[in-house]
Amino acid sequence: MAPSTSVPFQTGRLLHFKDRPLPASFSRQGIYMSEGEVPVQVGRYEILEIIGSGANGRVARAHDPMIGRLVAIKLFPKELASGEARQRFLQEARVVGQLSHSSIMTLHDMGIDEATQTPYLVMEFLEGQPLDRILEKGSVPFPRACAWAADVACALGAAHRKGVIHGDVKPANVLITEHGRVKLMDFGMARLASRDSAATPLAGTPAYWCPEQIIGKPQDARSDLFSLGVVLYELVTGKRPFDADTLQGICGRVLSSTPLPPSHANPSVPSAFDAIVARCLAKDPAARYAPAEALAEELFPLARRKVIPQVPPQPANGYGLRDRAARLLRSA
Repeated sequence: MAPSTSVPFQTGRLLHFKDRPLPASFSRQGIYMSEGEVPVQVGRYEILEIIGSGANGRVARAHDPMIGRLVAIKLFPKELASGEARQRFLQEARVVGQLSHSSIMTLHDMGIDEATQTPYLVMEFLEGQPLDRILEKGSVPFPRACAWAADVACALGAAHRKGVIHGDVKPANVLITEHGRVKLMDFGMARLASRDSAATPLAGTPAYWCPEQIIGKPQDARSDLFSLGVVLYELVTGKRPFDADTLQGICGRVLSSTPLPPSHANPSVPSAFDAIVARCLAKDPAARYAPAEALAEELFPLARRKVIPQVPPQPANGYGLRDRAARLLRSA
């Protein structure tokens, strides 16, 4: 089975079961919520509400009664609970569980609930906003964009050293916590770099696909950096570099077009930044940054840079302040 990645979360109707008693004749184990066959409990975890959904699973806010804390649980389809898919799910979850970085969402636990045949991943629950929601309001300040992208690059670097590529880097998979920290999400079914092949079908979100993904070549760590380059471009301009109305149009632009330099789309962006984005978006993976920390090293200084508004040129018609002062002196 090919590795799976998530699609953008869309907030569904919240299903509040925390304070709603179940019928006395029923056991919690194996009982489902009415919408979409979502279990009320998986393993020891009590599902409180569904907070996101996508083609490959749902995300729930849940309660861990053993530790007494809130967690986020990703619930996967039953098809992953048997056969080779089951072994692949468990193996990839164990690899993801080894990732440890301040900008990667922590995986606490994983398993397959035998009563409901529901595979699940248990992650830390954090309050915040996914980056795609923030971008709905437009571009973000340049230093902040550089800081966030640098944190994502460092997170990717930590994963790449473990042999894991994300495979679906996009704004919906970047959480900005209520304290302003960056958390890269959805490594839950990330691709293992050592197992990816040209036979792997397209997965992820088209606007953030890399060229090698479209033409069926193997992906590696540099593929993640192309997708991060798309995110970085969107952060500073408020626009996607390869946007189009159709899937064919998007793929065509990713493969052959050169986007407008960020400094042309947003005059407050320094022109030197254009080269950084262009290197991320290079069609040839060999021309991109490697390792991911090399990109972070270029971005962190820009994150500390103060954006100085350009001073408009003095009028050439003699009505500048200096010219006006000189005329007053002559007339005195």
